[in-house]
Amino acid sequence: MSLLQIGLIFLCGLPIVATLLLGYQLMRVGNGAMGTPTITSWIFYLAKFIIVVIVGLLFIATIKPQFFLHFPGLIQHEIPEVQKLMALIFLLGANLLVVPAYYGMSIFTRVGLPTGEHALQTNGVYNITRNPMYTSFYFFHVACILLIPSLVLVPLMIFNLVAHHYIILNEEKFLAKTFQNEYLNYKKDTARYL
Repeated sequence: MSLLQIGLIFLCGLPIVATLLLGYQLMRVGNGAMGTPTITSWIFYLAKFIIVVIVGLLFIATIKPQFFLHFPGLIQHEIPEVQKLMALIFLLGANLLVVPAYYGMSIFTRVGLPTGEHALQTNGVYNITRNPMYTSFYFFHVACILLIPSLVLVPLMIFNLVAHHYIILNEEKFLAKTFQNEYLNYKKDTARYL
């Protein structure tokens, strides 16, 4: 097993482990992980499901590199090392955003809008982007298309990214209403993505 493959496995597994640890922490303190959807429920949950599938496919493809050969709609039948290296770079970027975001939000993290106590996060990775978790999805999508170059995945990814953009827009309305000037000042100084 090459160092590149070990790096890919680690960077695909890290967000899975971080998500499981976050879920455990939420259970331990008695908080549920589910919040209120910000857009039509079925679109919201489908978008969340697609990101789980993408990260899962990435992990499988890194553990079993020949996996992608069985995927429908492939435009490549061999992944060059430089393409794997590019995927590694995007996975590194995704993890540098999502793992600190989980840590920063901690017990306030919800899938959807919070239903109870919450706080506006502006420190750490939230000082670079207002939406580090969602921004990391863009990186995960690019890494996925680099490692599993399938035309079947492209429309799913486009749907997912557009849905998450609308989720963000509605979250921003909620945050502006909840935190008012504090959020508006933060919004003025910090990019939505990067």
